[in-house]
Amino acid sequence: MPSVSFLPFLQAVPFATRILTLTLVLFSVSALLLSILAQQNSPNSLRPGESLPWLVLIPGESWKYPWTLLTAGWVELSIFELVFSAVSLPLACRYLERIWGSKELVRFCCIVIVGSNIIAFGFSWLMWIVLRQEEALFGLPYHGLSGLQVGFLVAFTQLIPEHQLQLLGVLKVRVKTLPGIYLLISNVLTIVLGPSPYILIQFGFFVAWVYLRFFKLSDDGLTRGDRSEAFAFMYWFPPPVRPYIAIPAGFVFKQAVKFRLVQSWDEPMQSGGYSILPGPGGARAEAERRRAMALKALDARLASGSPAPGTSSTSATAAVPSIPAAAEAAVAAVVSAADAVVPPPLKTAGSTRNVAKVDDLKETKERVE
Repeated sequence: MPSVSFLPFLQAVPFATRILTLTLVLFSVSALLLSILAQQNSPNSLRPGESLPWLVLIPGESWKYPWTLLTAGWVELSIFELVFSAVSLPLACRYLERIWGSKELVRFCCIVIVGSNIIAFGFSWLMWIVLRQEEALFGLPYHGLSGLQVGFLVAFTQLIPEHQLQLLGVLKVRVKTLPGIYLLISNVLTIVLGPSPYILIQFGFFVAWVYLRFFKLSDDGLTRGDRSEAFAFMYWFPPPVRPYIAIPAGFVFKQAVKFRLVQSWDEPMQSGGYSILPGPGGARAEAERRRAMALKALDARLASGSPAPGTSSTSATAAVPSIPAAAEAAVAAVVSAADAVVPPPLKTAGSTRNVAKVDDLKETKERVE
């Protein structure tokens, strides 16, 4: 019988993915063992994680242990949760690490976990202040990777939104529909079983989207965010309710710009500004920008009446200058980025190559529009 080795598979997994998966397993196994010991030694029946306020997030006690905002995300308090997370985490991290790199993957994981736990902490105290529910502060602790898992789905929606997955060998779903399904499951579990820890899915979704939409650095470290229209907040909802979502979302965005939490899309692009990502997330917006550049170049050329360099005075009255190199490059960029139907650069034979009539330029502009 041939020997089975786990080493080749382990070597194929990127370094940061291995570290994150190992962290999940070590923290979760330690928490499970400590919870079992606490239940055996305590005369009162303790729920899982209740004896670990220094490791998981219990809003009524963990304020003394601020590091739990991060460690709680790496603790699963049941075997089923641990198995599910131990399978899903390396699959998602392996793909994202090869696109983003190790540092960006670790940064994304930490931001989503800490951000969602901060919101959960504030939400629990708000519930106690308003409704005086002690269960909100001392109930089942917030823990696990549910918030980060939906964050991964948001990232996949940005990178490969139209990719299809086959579930259970029967159902076929697009990647961009998975966050909505996960949020629906979160709503049902929150109503049936209570907010902790299932409401972390909703908080993780929001934190991941905000980070990818406004703050994630591009590969060159000079630009931030994804301003593409298809990644706007309202497009996470069904079409009938999108106009109603766009109104409050636009108001919140304007207030965030006013208080300089984010940068307006209308401001000129510059180093450190919230610009367009050159990667897959910003391809749609990049295509729109290049298309606008092409139209602007064509307008400028049509407005000028000077003859093309190298043409004689006799032919200057019968011919007009061709599209300049910048306009040709812009039109070519439109074709490559957006798959737009743009006619190729105008060409003629011999010494009048790249010379076109004004009517042809106008026709080219109309096709680009």
